[in-house]
Amino acid sequence: MGSIEYIMAPLAGYTDVPFRRMCWRHGLDRGHTALIDAGALVYGNKENPTILARCPEDRWLAAQLMGSRLDLLEKAAPMLNAMDYDAIDFNMGCPVKKVVQRHAGAALLKMPEHALECVKLLRDLIAKPLTVKLRILDEANPEPTLALCQKLEEVGVEGITIHGRLASRIYSGPVAFLVIRAVREGLRIPVTANGGIVDVATCRALHEGTGCDRLMVARGAIGNPWIFKSLKEGVDYRPSHQELCETLREHLSGMVSEYGEAAGLVNGRKIILAYMGGRGYRRSLKAGVCQISTWSEFLNFMELLEQDQPNLS
Repeated sequence: MGSIEYIMAPLAGYTDVPFRRMCWRHGLDRGHTALIDAGALVYGNKENPTILARCPEDRWLAAQLMGSRLDLLEKAAPMLNAMDYDAIDFNMGCPVKKVVQRHAGAALLKMPEHALECVKLLRDLIAKPLTVKLRILDEANPEPTLALCQKLEEVGVEGITIHGRLASRIYSGPVAFLVIRAVREGLRIPVTANGGIVDVATCRALHEGTGCDRLMVARGAIGNPWIFKSLKEGVDYRPSHQELCETLREHLSGMVSEYGEAAGLVNGRKIILAYMGGRGYRRSLKAGVCQISTWSEFLNFMELLEQDQPNLS
């Protein structure tokens, strides 16, 4: 679909090194780490190394920072400056309850002056390109979203990603193409459109509806790294049963290398189910996934999976 750039969204619990490695292989253009909380970064949370890890395949990688406390952002900024990232992206769009309760993510949209203060602080302290990810403020009227984005541009951010749904809608409902288009037409900096891409048709609709040449893929890539191949070639690609099994095995092997056997396989259960989802695999086979906790159990499961013949009718 032309010269469009396809960007992987930051997804907590998903977009780690093994996940991105699969996506790069199939055509990803830009990647993000999962969300890193400013406080967790400053105080040295034990999960930081895996969230912040970068692999050789990461041709372009931004760290996704969230937070709302100026004192913590001030300490986190120089730490990120010292790390190997191509940009820092500040999250003003995550609608998850535990994030919003900390006045971060989408909660900042209800505190625009404080949000701008946070971004100004980061802009002054971060030497790398700084971008912002947010959600729309009104589904019918582009003006509130455009006004906030123009202020962010004035502060000096070098790009904005807009998820075209209200934070209250989480991931449901239509994407407000016209609001994103109005922002794209009203700014000089690049605007990335986000929301609803699960296949070629939904990607084309987002591209044509917003006019954006930067498109962000989120949940549509979970269990489906081939989505980037589909979008690049303009035809929905369906992996063979054998290819799916080989990719899943490699993905889980990467998770075990990254997290260790126990944590890698517990975290990997949702990955296994995502690869199997909507592809005709037996329900009884899926039921056994929640029992996998050792590599040998995973290999036994893979033997059963490889022998299965999915029913796609």
